[in-house]
Formats: sequence, C-alpha cells, structure tokens
Amino acid sequence: MERTPEAYTRGILALVLEPWIGGLSAVNAAYATDRKLREQLDNPTIEITAKLSLLDGVLPDDAPDDLRNFLGVLFTNNDFGLIDEILQSLGRVMSEEAGGPLPAVITSAVPLTDEERSKIEANLIDRFGANLEFAYTVDPEILGGLVIQVGDKLIDDSVRGRLNALRQKIGV
Repeated sequence: MERTPEAYTRGILALVLEPWIGGLSAVNAAYATDRKLREQLDNPTIEITAKLSLLDGVLPDDAPDDLRNFLGVLFTNNDFGLIDEILQSLGRVMSEEAGGPLPAVITSAVPLTDEERSKIEANLIDRFGANLEFAYTVDPEILGGLVIQVGDKLIDDSVRGRLNALRQKIGV
C-alpha cells in the first residue's frame, strides 16, 4: 500500500462505506426478491417503525446503526424506491476513489487562458465530481471549440466534430 494522505483517505472511505453498501445491498436484494416483504414495505398504512422491524431480519449483523436510521429517513420521505440508485451512486464513488483521480483531458485549437481553464474545470467538477486530474493539449486540427475526455466519456464540441456530424447527416 502506498503511504500517502490520499491512500489513507481512500482506506478510511472504504472502511466506512463497505458496511453501508453491504447493508443496503441486502435490503435491496430482499426487496427485489421477496414479494411479501415488498408489498409490506410499499404499503402506506404500515407504520415506519413496523417497516424497519421487518428489515431487522434482512440487515447483516455488521450493518451500521445509522443505516437503520437512514432507512427510516427514506421511508419518511417516501424515497425508499431510490435505494437501488443510491447503491449505484455509492458504487461509483467507491470505484472512483479506489482508482485515484479520474483523468480529464481538454483539447483546444489554441492555448486556453487561465480564466477559460478555471471555468471549464468548474463545469467538469460540477458534472463529474471533484476527483479529476486536468491535462490540457492543443490540436489546431480541431479548428475550434473543445474536445473533452473524462475517463471513458468523450465530449466533442469541436468545429471538426460538428463538420463530421453534418457530413454524416447529409450523406457526404
């Protein structure tokens, strides 16, 4: 294991999130496969405390105490149906953090100013999260605009890209 603050931080994050992911996964699996349980959890006339008691038998022994409270919040806000998406989001966070920073390569036709770079970085952080490592390249062949590669996502807003799309559209 590398001994850096970031490596220790990732270790702490994994220790904290893994029991949550395990508990939420167990609840989600039971909800998806047990028709009777699903009907009871979806029934608005059943009290939240009764629903939480039903889940006590589903939650793993090492589930954090706060997880039960969190499930109560989901029931209170009628958001229990978001559990699958919450699990997906937690999985993304875990995989992003485990792999270190995500590369973000920004290609422009001309060098960008510091102000332009700051605006681009702020927009990408809003869209992809703060775990980005920025790199800039200049390629005059894109003619104008930007080509942005973040991980496996490609955003081609270059003049060359638009011309290619137009050619395909009109069949040239």
